[in-house]
Amino acid sequence: MPNWRSWGSRVHGHVKSIEHANPFAPEGKCGAFSFTPVKTPDYPFRITYRDTSVWLGSCFTSNIGEAMKSLKFHCSVNPFGALYNPASILSALKMLLGKTLLSPEDLFEFNELWSSFHFHSSFSDIDRSKALEKMNRQLSFASGKLYESKYLFITFGTAHVFRLKTSGEIAGNCHKLPSANFIHECLSIEEIVRQYTDFINSIAEVLPELKIIFSVSPVRHLKDGAHNNQVSKSILILAIDMLMNRFPGRCFYFPAYEIVLDELRDYRFYEKDMRHLSETAIDYINKVFVNSMFGEQDCKIMKEVKKLNLARAHRPFNTETGAYKEFVGNTDKKENELKTQYPYLDW
Repeated sequence: MPNWRSWGSRVHGHVKSIEHANPFAPEGKCGAFSFTPVKTPDYPFRITYRDTSVWLGSCFTSNIGEAMKSLKFHCSVNPFGALYNPASILSALKMLLGKTLLSPEDLFEFNELWSSFHFHSSFSDIDRSKALEKMNRQLSFASGKLYESKYLFITFGTAHVFRLKTSGEIAGNCHKLPSANFIHECLSIEEIVRQYTDFINSIAEVLPELKIIFSVSPVRHLKDGAHNNQVSKSILILAIDMLMNRFPGRCFYFPAYEIVLDELRDYRFYEKDMRHLSETAIDYINKVFVNSMFGEQDCKIMKEVKKLNLARAHRPFNTETGAYKEFVGNTDKKENELKTQYPYLDW
């Protein structure tokens, strides 16, 4: 995809958001398809390669966060696996802030696997001790990253939650337990704002410089119907807006949801299930994100790292040719040059 989005005018080194031309209009018909361009905020900060970040939330967070990780940024991306509702994300954050580790009693057995309602099924194991070790290893790593972080990225996916009847705990992952084990609820704006207000006040005492960037996942949750999905997304957006008003200079919003609805409102930007975004759409949003939050120098480094990644990903039909061996040697040389030039990257 061409680099369609203009860097815009600069004031004190910051990128000002501007409107841009439709990058998907057919050649020679630039005015044939018009859309509503979404202006990204003029953020009062620029993320750099020297900054550490933690990313929590839906699979959309994983897509963008993993892209940053592949570009050698210092970050922890969804250490619990994908989390969709604000309550489970908040529970995860409290565990990281409190440096909490799980005990064997925190796991439950179902379908021969030991699991935790805090973690994705990929952490489950038939061996209880192995499952516990995998979860606690991630908890320790991500907790350390949080205490080093300058930025915390949170993506809400849905306001709908599943609460365990036995304990009242909201499950981050239901692990395919029968629905009879849960009460299905929808969080209120007031509930989300109250709980996050308490947490933000607490984390501000420990990490006074930490900035929190919220977003709402553009992936629709349609199990409860299209109308309830819109109600859910509205709750999330309004809750975030209230938090930004309460914590100006600390809480911010990246309009991923709006970009998809207004700039990518076409099914060609979705996967076959017509809900999840295609690679093209994710790449589109990632470009907007980078151009909005990173300085020009770090963007140049990103391009160099991306070229290196593409070279590393190259798989020829024959690895024994002299040409390929020379290619590998040149790639190794380029990587060593970058490591010398930018030793502060997460190599």
